[in-house]
Amino acid sequence: MKGDSAISTEEFLTRDERLGLIVETLQEKKALDIVALDLQGLSDSTDYFIICTGTSDPHVRSIGGDLADTLRQAGHRPWHVEGLDSLRWVLVDLVDVVIHVFREEAREFYALERLWGDAETIRFEDQLDTTESASPAQPGWFLKHE
Repeated sequence: MKGDSAISTEEFLTRDERLGLIVETLQEKKALDIVALDLQGLSDSTDYFIICTGTSDPHVRSIGGDLADTLRQAGHRPWHVEGLDSLRWVLVDLVDVVIHVFREEAREFYALERLWGDAETIRFEDQLDTTESASPAQPGWFLKHE
């Protein structure tokens, strides 16, 4: 915004740093089964899906809403947020990264991991690792695979 005295951090966050912020926020909100699918070369519409599970409708809403707020505060306004009213599946679309927050039964029904079975899968711990060696700020941390 012109005339806005706040400095946007958008130009300073690399994609890996933004992905780190997303995963860290999901961990802080106690999302379960956090998985990233690397769709580069497989999809023309996005580079990554990040998929996680919430334990209840309010939990799904909280994860999705708080993630969108965190991204906005970091200067990355989501292009689209959908599902905050239905609560079984919240989608936060950043264009090159799309985050899907599911209830367990919806995640099983839509089976995005199976649908995109050719994608490289990156799994994350449910709990935030606070050790210095696991810092999302380290370059390439997101690209470490099992």
